[in-house]
Amino acid sequence: MKCPYHPKEEVTGYCFVCGEFGCEQCLTSHEGQLYCQTHYAPIAEKEGKSASARKRQLRQRLVVRYKDGRIDYGVCFALNPHQNHFYLERMTREGEPTGDTVPVRFADLKAVFYVKSFDGDFDRHARYEEWRAEGNEVVVEFQDGECIHGHTLHPYDEEEPRFHLIPHNPKTNNLSVLVEKSALKRVYSREEYKRKREEDKAREKLEAGDSSLTQEETVGDFYFETRSYEAALQQYQNAERKAGQSHRLRKKMLAAEYNIGVQYIKRREYARALKWMERVLEQEPKNQHAKKKILQLRKILDKMSASG
Repeated sequence: MKCPYHPKEEVTGYCFVCGEFGCEQCLTSHEGQLYCQTHYAPIAEKEGKSASARKRQLRQRLVVRYKDGRIDYGVCFALNPHQNHFYLERMTREGEPTGDTVPVRFADLKAVFYVKSFDGDFDRHARYEEWRAEGNEVVVEFQDGECIHGHTLHPYDEEEPRFHLIPHNPKTNNLSVLVEKSALKRVYSREEYKRKREEDKAREKLEAGDSSLTQEETVGDFYFETRSYEAALQQYQNAERKAGQSHRLRKKMLAAEYNIGVQYIKRREYARALKWMERVLEQEPKNQHAKKKILQLRKILDKMSASG
């Protein structure tokens, strides 16, 4: 399809606002979207830059990584993530043009890295274009095992086939990463990834430790050591359902319940703390620590009730 304004040029995309088709000369890329000259003008004016200066700036260094392990280096005038491919003007790792331009299919990619330098040896005193993240904090895990922590450029959309990720650490060589979802194993929230890491460590400990413990009990022990007592209790309960009751598990569950109560005391949630301590004493009537805490908590609650 030929460009309506430059008949010798092929159409490379369309304006995000009006949908008008155009070639590389007609369209300008801004934060992952293409704009015609009419609709890019107010953006350029707002940023205090002319369209021509913006285009010069957009010759961003790209490191293109494929699913099969291949790597390409180059630049691109109009990389539209909503199309099926883009054209890369190849360069060497040293930054010298090779003279050839190749089509790159998104379906073949792992990700496109917008970088400060091809070889990673960038000038740490230079100022680089900043990408302002407005989306979600996530950790992406690629099928090859690599994980990257960052914020999505825009709110994360499950339906989009690819998205821009701004790395969490601004001091790295990567300015942004256009992530191809088909190359991912999973996208985690920060909390989900933290939980995964904890469970992986617990599983490694299980494999290296006492084989008589179930995986659930070992994960519970790990949570207990990290003072995540409610998570530990849940795992101990899972272990009990799986392997049956045992004196060892019962002691661990009581210790977790007692420490949950202590954590509520520290948060000054005395009524909830009292319920946990009473739960411990009900199961272990001779537990002197629980008895002492219950007396203290009842005095505090009586005083609060009287003054309230």
